[in-house]
Amino acid sequence: MILGRTTLSVLICSALTACNGDTNSNTVPSASSTSSAQAQTTVKVFDSISNCSTKADVPNCNFSNGIYVIKLGNTINDAQQQRVVNQANNMMQWAHQDVRDQFAAKRIVIGVIENEQSLNGPLGEFVLELNNKKGTIIDGIELIYTNQGKDETQYPTTYQKLMQLYDYYIDQNTNSAPGSELNQAYDQFKLALTTMKPIAQANNQEYLTYDECNYGNQQLDNNRALGTPNPCTENGSTINDDGDDISNGKPDSVHTLATNLNPGALLGTVYEYKVDSARNTPAGELRGSNGSSFSDTGALGSLTQNQMVSWENPAFKPLDSYLTKWFFANKS
Repeated sequence: MILGRTTLSVLICSALTACNGDTNSNTVPSASSTSSAQAQTTVKVFDSISNCSTKADVPNCNFSNGIYVIKLGNTINDAQQQRVVNQANNMMQWAHQDVRDQFAAKRIVIGVIENEQSLNGPLGEFVLELNNKKGTIIDGIELIYTNQGKDETQYPTTYQKLMQLYDYYIDQNTNSAPGSELNQAYDQFKLALTTMKPIAQANNQEYLTYDECNYGNQQLDNNRALGTPNPCTENGSTINDDGDDISNGKPDSVHTLATNLNPGALLGTVYEYKVDSARNTPAGELRGSNGSSFSDTGALGSLTQNQMVSWENPAFKPLDSYLTKWFFANKS
């Protein structure tokens, strides 16, 4: 399955029911990873926002720093919302202190909604306007579906979405150590794909490829991951049906910042696999050189079973090491 790309239609909601105040929050006090005397960071996870449910409300919406998990529509039950809250709390509890500090300084919204059909109606303007006000009213927004092929609240999808939000809006390519090392890990992944190609060929195996076009966001250069065409095309053309130039990657109509979206998207799927290998969804952009499907098995980067087109490929080792250091630093 190709990683879910958020489009503008995804931001049209039919109802916003969790509007009973933002005082109900779950907090994660974070222990220092460097000094027991250092003040703890608290990352708040809210399950509602008061006086903020229409497009007209948005200029006056008062989001505090933290993560908001909000029901969108009256079909979302408390148990579904709580599962997302739990995953958000888990991620904050396990993360390195430096990452927690970054999350604690931003306003993130996770909307829990039934499916794309639920994204119709006048209240959809609210979510669209909220997305348009990233950087002023909020810092980032993503959606979790409860009935779009599956109930994503029962899978580790929230972790994947939060990993993307971290890369795109929380770190924002600043000079922080976790942000810089994220980009380094992705570059090492690309280099390792190329390094492993002749090794696989020498053993008459397919080598692993990764197509960056879906998440390139018009930001790809000539240093593309093995398996990424140059230029990117759709139906043989570098112009898509909307008239966009996709030669350097398909543009994302929601994540419109000028950055390659692949590092956060791929790291999100690796995070899913690390935390719940029985229910994760691997990236469809990963394939064998002859077109075979990616095998969702194996110890990350280990090559113990000599399966190149799987999580065993050594190209995943730098991504695994990065997540272990920065996002699983406090997971026992």
